[in-house]
Amino acid sequence: MLSNLIVTNQKVVLIIDQLNRDRIALKFITSLLSEQGEGNDIKALPIGTQLKHVASFEALLRDCANNANNQQTNPTDPITTKTGYNVILPTLADLLCYQTPAFIFDYLNKLRQSEHVRRVFLWASPMHLQHPDADYILAGCEYLAELVLRLETDSTLSLISRKPGGGVTNKRYKCQVSKTEFQVKPLTEGADTTTSPATTIQETPDNASDPGRTFKIELDEDEVVARNALTLPYERTSEAEDGNIIYTPDANDDFDEEDPDEDLLI
Repeated sequence: MLSNLIVTNQKVVLIIDQLNRDRIALKFITSLLSEQGEGNDIKALPIGTQLKHVASFEALLRDCANNANNQQTNPTDPITTKTGYNVILPTLADLLCYQTPAFIFDYLNKLRQSEHVRRVFLWASPMHLQHPDADYILAGCEYLAELVLRLETDSTLSLISRKPGGGVTNKRYKCQVSKTEFQVKPLTEGADTTTSPATTIQETPDNASDPGRTFKIELDEDEVVARNALTLPYERTSEAEDGNIIYTPDANDDFDEEDPDEDLLI
């Protein structure tokens, strides 16, 4: 099920819907949480004009903290088996209608750092982002997110998961919606990668046919001649001569031209 891939230890979940179905956002996320038995511990911001009031955002943080404290005092409460709440934010398009991108990023970061928040869900439909810097804002949300679900078509989706150790997993799935659940099946075997989803590595036809072509070991005739003609700095440039000692007197030397041993019969 898709919920097994989404409801994980990753705290910030961004859902990018390329089919632009903002109206199903809340129902879609709630159904995923309900499949994992977490449908009762959900917190959400009010929608509409109340989003222009900063107090609404602060009230949600206080509500999560207060209810978390109440959970600790009621150990028989079934919600206490898990820490914190799942926060479902309004769609990114709605948030941008009332708040600045800087405020949205700051609030996402506060939710991510809050010990009373288990997960944060944000839905974004690129075609509905009526902002001159929509591409950069969406990229910023992807940067903050630890898990990015991209609904590409009615039958395909991709999932990027950032692990705590720094690894990144990028996988694509074929999806099928039934009356009771959202089934997914891997299209290809995913591999850990540190590149963004838009980055691909393509081989030229020459390199694809000969993988070792970029690492050449053999030398052709001209290269051998050039190598032999090259004189390295540490190589001797003159032939060895006999071991003669040549001394050149210095101007300050006390040099006596007479042989001090001329009186000896040597």
